[in-house]
Parts: sequence; C-alpha cells; structure tokens
Amino acid sequence: AAYAARGRRDGFTGMMAIHPAQVPVINAAFTPSADEIAHARAIVDLFAANPGAGALQLDGRMVDAPHLKQAEAVLALAAE
Repeated sequence: AAYAARGRRDGFTGMMAIHPAQVPVINAAFTPSADEIAHARAIVDLFAANPGAGALQLDGRMVDAPHLKQAEAVLALAAE
C-alpha cells in the first residue's frame, strides 16, 4: 500500500499488479477520496465562475492554472 501511495504522490496514475490480490490495494491508493473530489470540484467551479482569472482564492489559499489542471485530472480519475 505504501509503495502505491508513493507512486500516486510522485504523479503516477496507476501501476501494474502481478497478482489479483494486489488490485484492491492499488485501486484504493489511486482512487481520489471524497475530500479530494470535493476540493477539485470547488476549484473547477471557482474558475468556471471567474472566466479569464489567472489566480483566485479558495479557503484562504491561492489557486491558479496548475491547480485547475490538477483538479481537472482528479475529476477525470474519479470519472466526474
């Protein structure tokens, strides 16, 4: 599980398994959590409500184009 989690932190979106028992662990590590999905949705919605904005503030933190790109990737992984 730690190896899969590290892979996700390093930017990978999946990994190979050599045994079916590994699949649930890998899926759990690479599936965005409900909190991650909600945060990503908030970023996407914020930029949609402010077209053309270069940087915005969400929950007291700056978000900009790289955050939007990452949020869109999270939602794509979550199939939203």
